[in-house]
Amino acid sequence: MLTVNINQRPEAVDKTNIFATFPIAIEVQPDRELDKLLAALSPDTPWGDRKIAAKKLGYMRSPEALPGLLEALPADPFWMVRCAIIQALERIGDPGAIPTLRETAIIDGFQVVRSHAAKAIERLSH
Repeated sequence: MLTVNINQRPEAVDKTNIFATFPIAIEVQPDRELDKLLAALSPDTPWGDRKIAAKKLGYMRSPEALPGLLEALPADPFWMVRCAIIQALERIGDPGAIPTLRETAIIDGFQVVRSHAAKAIERLSH
């Protein structure tokens, strides 16, 4: 996801109309929020912060978050974080997540995680 920043220079102001201004330059920057949230999925981050980061990534629905979420899902040691990651993958809605979700639905040690993964697979398959 990219953030668009419209810069304005004083010489762009229409002197005849004090309310009219014209954007001069459009600067495209990478979305720093997305990068911060993906970095927060690190196992070094407290589990509560990882869970919040996963939920926020899901609400952003950014396809750019998919690789980071798919990498974090099997690696995270805490079941609540894995459930939040699964929900984020479901919100993003990319069927490319199905193989990782299928593996999670089979091998995860927690029934609640396996159940979330199975439901996500079903929703992403339609």
